[in-house]
Amino acid sequence: MNDSHPRCPEQWIAYRGSCYTFSKERKDWSSSQESCWAQGAHLLVISDTREMDLLKSIQTGCFWIGLSNSTGSGWVWEDGSKLNGTKVLFNSPVQQCVVLMKDHFQASSCEFSAPWICEKALR
Repeated sequence: MNDSHPRCPEQWIAYRGSCYTFSKERKDWSSSQESCWAQGAHLLVISDTREMDLLKSIQTGCFWIGLSNSTGSGWVWEDGSKLNGTKVLFNSPVQQCVVLMKDHFQASSCEFSAPWICEKALR
């Protein structure tokens, strides 16, 4: 095998310079985040509509993503960028973290147990 081609770890999905993995287990938001960090990754940050379309097409159900409103200053991605153009559905101020449902962002209590999506750069 030639190692000059970047590729994703076993079981990860490659797409446009990133690698994605969908967890099988369920944890709360911060434990999910720590699990991604332990793998050299971060919770999913969706940067454009093409990425969103890809993820809509693969996942079913709901998954934690790297979007939260823990500081009360609006929805912020884990990389520090602000959410723009996409609405987060929520019905309670205690819902500070976001799951990706089939085709939308749904706010949830960060204590909720859900599977998650990790993302890391292709190396």
